[in-house]
Amino acid sequence: MQDTYGDVLALPDPELTAAKLKSRNPVLFWTTVASSLLFVGALVGIAADPRTVAGGEAVWFKPMRYAMAMALFTGTLAWLTPHFTLSERVLRATSWAVSGGVLFELTAIAGQAARGVDAHFNHTTGFDRLVYLLMGVVIASMTLLVAALFVAGTWTGFDVHPAFSLGITLGGLLFVVGSFEGGAMSALTTHTVGGGYTLPVVGWTLVGDFRVAHFVGLHSLQVLPLAGYLSAVGARRERIDRPRLLVWLVGFAYAGLLAGALALAVYPLYA
Repeated sequence: MQDTYGDVLALPDPELTAAKLKSRNPVLFWTTVASSLLFVGALVGIAADPRTVAGGEAVWFKPMRYAMAMALFTGTLAWLTPHFTLSERVLRATSWAVSGGVLFELTAIAGQAARGVDAHFNHTTGFDRLVYLLMGVVIASMTLLVAALFVAGTWTGFDVHPAFSLGITLGGLLFVVGSFEGGAMSALTTHTVGGGYTLPVVGWTLVGDFRVAHFVGLHSLQVLPLAGYLSAVGARRERIDRPRLLVWLVGFAYAGLLAGALALAVYPLYA
């Protein structure tokens, strides 16, 4: 297939290695490493520390989940940011800000776990309230920063195939929507407003639990860019005639999944 878009049809090297990730964005790479180390440490904590928090959850279970999520988040950003046609100064500053926010969140969550208390919705002492407040401010600021990054990136364009570019844009949009589900939980001072079927492993309820929609939204940052990348590869191999249309369809389907999860979350409030 002959390229008709010039360099915009470029595709990234599909080989994902630590060395390649480090070369693409060293700041976010090392943040990913730090998050991964906390994940391993939290696994050890779950096995060695019998303490629990409210609801009977192991005290190190939340640090484990957040460390895994943050490693995936920063690793994905590290892989994608070289395709933003923004200045090096802007990308470097954004990377440092995101890194600082992630490390603060993980330090706060792990620190509270070490004390044997939960980091979220904890108003037991003045210190606990301060930690929770600062976490909210940091995560909201980081979400707005990532939203601005994707808006600017979409405005200036990405140096990849149009289908892959669309996947990055849609993934960033739904990621921000999913991130602000955390704001809804903070406003309600709880993540669960109902009950019913409990999802295995994570222990979330399918109905009345904002964490499900939060999870779906956050992982759009991986799902939709991947859909765009695979569609672009299919077009290059002459197996897909309309790759952007395929990405739009996946995006609408994923947005529907997110909307459905949010509808289930708020259902008990209006039932």
